Amino acid sequence: MPCQIIAITNQKGGVGKTTTTINLSQALALRGSKVLVVDVDPQGNTTQGFGIPPTSVGKSLSDLILDRELPAEAVIYEGDGISLIPATRRLSQVERELVGMTNSELRLARKLSTLRETFSVIVLDVPPTFGPLMNSALNAADSLIVPLDSSYFGMTGIKDMLTEIEEIRLGTNPKLEILGFLLTMSDQTRMAGEVCDELVASFGEKVFSAKIRRNVKLKEAPALGKTIFHHAPTSHGAEDYLALAEEVSFRLNLPEDLQAAQGISQHGPEEAHPMIAGGVQ
Repeated sequence: MPCQIIAITNQKGGVGKTTTTINLSQALALRGSKVLVVDVDPQGNTTQGFGIPPTSVGKSLSDLILDRELPAEAVIYEGDGISLIPATRRLSQVERELVGMTNSELRLARKLSTLRETFSVIVLDVPPTFGPLMNSALNAADSLIVPLDSSYFGMTGIKDMLTEIEEIRLGTNPKLEILGFLLTMSDQTRMAGEVCDELVASFGEKVFSAKIRRNVKLKEAPALGKTIFHHAPTSHGAEDYLALAEEVSFRLNLPEDLQAAQGISQHGPEEAHPMIAGGVQ
């Protein structure tokens, strides 16, 4: 089964991109997939959400993008069934440098292509602004998951986002497709129901059946440097992301380790292991 590269993206902030990146990735790993997470956001929230303080990061995505000779394996951190390429604030400077580089939007894609034989899924956490980093992530991806929150402004900016995706598809990445739209921060309010109905009316089967309910445990987990499965494995948040992982696996035809999946559904994973740096410290 060829590796699938999934970008979690929306130009609107605060919709659960990082939460989805962390917890969907862990859920896929718990189902038996070999997962690499790539933090493409200079804020580094995904990196910190996996328990890595910014001050402890050695080599990072910045080095991978700038150094043509640096192997991707050199910036990988390994953890509890998941590997990570971290980001630091330095990535903001790198993004400015990319503007003047020839074919800069393809650098990330080239580096990640060397890892397709190593991982079954690569998940990218994409910054919420159009620019070189988002462009790089969309050029590296095979498919996109677009989280939308269930507020009045949930659909804001989707038209612009779709236009950008189509431009990239017509230009440098013709294989790019939307895997699905994900409703986050869902609740029983009338507004949430209306947003869901509008989403289904606009995108039909592209909308995931799984919805991520509002859950305080999902907010607590990243502050502790843990996934929801390590922090609260019996919570609604864990249940919802397991359901999403099942749906994503079905759409991508990913194999499942039934024993692993049964174990997590009953007990949750073991306590998280600290991320360990890859080939270069």
